[in-house]
Amino acid sequence: MIIKKVNGCTICFSQKSDGDLAFINMSKEEITSEWKKICKKNGLSIAEPFFLKQVHGSEIIFPGKKLSESSHFQGEADALITDQEDVTLGVFTADCLPVIIIGEKTIAAVHAGWKSTRLDITGKTINKILAMENILPSQITVFMGPCIGSCCLELGDEVAEMFDSTDKSYTSAFSKGKKWHLDLRGLNTMQALSKGIPFHKIQQENDCTKCQPDTYFSYRGDKGRSGSMFSFVARSKNLFQ
Repeated sequence: MIIKKVNGCTICFSQKSDGDLAFINMSKEEITSEWKKICKKNGLSIAEPFFLKQVHGSEIIFPGKKLSESSHFQGEADALITDQEDVTLGVFTADCLPVIIIGEKTIAAVHAGWKSTRLDITGKTINKILAMENILPSQITVFMGPCIGSCCLELGDEVAEMFDSTDKSYTSAFSKGKKWHLDLRGLNTMQALSKGIPFHKIQQENDCTKCQPDTYFSYRGDKGRSGSMFSFVARSKNLFQ
């Protein structure tokens, strides 16, 4: 597991060695049991996670109720935001890009596959945090986890045309081989920069999930679902035991 700590938050990107963390397919009891194992293994002391059914869209959920009193499952969307402390938010990936966004008071977990990226899910989440907190872009930090690289993310002509019709600038993230190759991480970085986030406030894990089958689950590399990584963030006063 890749673990980072910044501004009172912990940011984690799980790996294959952490197991299949598809909490959405588990019972509440199974989630509690698996979470205790993960925390013990990695020296973490943070609350059980909240997550979404990811639908490859641009919907963002900001729960108004106190999360500690609600279900782990928070609805169907591809970004989850909270301004509550002692709360853990996460997204599932196995090639798509996990994006963690930290404001002064808010945290967000974003699932950015190519479909959500075309809809600017990262940029829209940044805009929502900026509006909610009334802060400057320089007060936000963005973390991008492992995802499928441009070396392996092949897409058809029709997909490239969809990106071009959405925003002409998006074509700069494509390169042409036998098929079109999309730099998913690069395009999300470009979208974050377009919202004013300074480049030095964007941290990236540059691993390609398909190129490293011993380290990561990869939907494309495994030719179907073999497991899910879980990328999560928590703001808490006592992050580590």
